[in-house]
Parts: sequence; C-alpha cells; structure tokens
Amino acid sequence: MDLAGERKTSQAASGHLRWDTSQLQTHGCTVATASLVKHEIVLNFGAKLAQDDQGEEVAVRLLQRIALRPLTAKRLLELLQKVIAEYDALSQPSAR
Repeated sequence: MDLAGERKTSQAASGHLRWDTSQLQTHGCTVATASLVKHEIVLNFGAKLAQDDQGEEVAVRLLQRIALRPLTAKRLLELLQKVIAEYDALSQPSAR
C-alpha cells in the first residue's frame, strides 16, 4: 500500500482527529512483541540486527516502545484487523 493509501486509511479510521506530524519519525519494523505490564499493554517495535550461528538468539534494535490502555489496545486490534482484511482483499489474485 502506498503512502497515500496509508494516509487515506488513517484519516478514515481517525474521524475528526488532526495529527501533528511535526516530530514524526518513520522506522522499518521487522520485529514486534506485546506484553502485559500491570494494567497496560506494552508494544515493542524493533529491527533485526543479527542472528547467532546456531539461530537461537536474535539481536534486535528496539526502535519504539508504546504502552496502551487495554481499551486503546482493543481499538487498535479492531483497526488492524480491518486494514489487514483490506490488504488481503487487494493482494488476492482477481478471479477472471
């Protein structure tokens, strides 16, 4: 999906929100984890640096850690499911 498509989806999903992008940074993420810490869902986003010779340990540069309230995490889950379904529909070969 191109940047314009991402922007369109983001605007549609956010409704009346106006995003301040003055300090926006974009990272390529190849590793993501989630965990529960007290009453927050913690998301870690990183980039794989290297893997040892035995393939047992992977070095990852942590790029961003985000703590969400459970209700916000549930909303994010709904949005991700919707966007992934749209992506899957677009990436399916059309029946001709």
